[in-house]
Amino acid sequence: MSQSNMPEKAVPKRDPERDQGGSVKGAVGCCSEGEKSRPRFSASNMASQTPSASGPIGTNGNNGFYVGYLPAPATYVRFVRRLVPAMAVLAVVVSAGVAMMQRDPGTGAWETERIRAFEGVVDAAPYAMIRTVDANAESGMRTILLVREGKFGAVDKVEDVAGRFARVRGTVLQRDGRMLLELVSGDEGVQTIDAPTPESLTRLARPRARSLGRVTLRGEIIDPKCFFGAMKPGEGKLHKECATLCIAGGIPPMLRTSDAAGGATYHLLVGAGGEAVNDAVLPFVADPIEITGDLERCGDITLLRIDPHDIRRL
Repeated sequence: MSQSNMPEKAVPKRDPERDQGGSVKGAVGCCSEGEKSRPRFSASNMASQTPSASGPIGTNGNNGFYVGYLPAPATYVRFVRRLVPAMAVLAVVVSAGVAMMQRDPGTGAWETERIRAFEGVVDAAPYAMIRTVDANAESGMRTILLVREGKFGAVDKVEDVAGRFARVRGTVLQRDGRMLLELVSGDEGVQTIDAPTPESLTRLARPRARSLGRVTLRGEIIDPKCFFGAMKPGEGKLHKECATLCIAGGIPPMLRTSDAAGGATYHLLVGAGGEAVNDAVLPFVADPIEITGDLERCGDITLLRIDPHDIRRL
């Protein structure tokens, strides 16, 4: 076959519209119809799609779209500038309101850094106490309740020296003119000594109780150790569990009442026969109660003889 008889090869026509890479639009096997409509991305139009602080993607407006590594939108800045001062004012108001709603912790004080010594006649019934000479007291004598470290009474520590002259050492808790002494541990807490004069024993012997009549009182059963200064607050529902443990451990139960002027009175609670009533009053500790009993004055303290069945929760 001669060269003139050979069929001519079809030469594809070049598309006049070419991209920068030299690819042919619409060439079979290169681009489909769907791909023709896809947007082309370059460094220039990628930059134009980056979100900015002034508006959403691809615009110059401001719709509040926030990206952490870019400056905050103006709307966010304005909102935070208004919110922070408002929250600060609200926090101050709420704090002041909560503080005003709290109970006054009172004037109780515990001299934890000072060991003091008192001399006088020790008693173990119904609770541990010592009677000392005090020229500033109305009767010339002061009664100080005695407790041990922690949530425990001190009857077991003083019962062997009851009725004798002794020296006790410990830290003082006091409130509203009432005193309580937490004895130091060991033998130094209670030591018998000779009375300064024979009359001292007689003068500091247990005073004869004077009846003040049958009364009905309203108040709260407290444990005096916490209330006199070991805890603040040492009363109310927040202190109920602690007060219950203290009284169960032998700390004397005391009824605290308040008059119309806010003045407080304190009465040691004892049974009808003058015995300790720690276990019997436990269900009512730290609750508002009403109780009927026989009130007596014994030197500078008052005792309320009660039948625990007469206690009524308010």
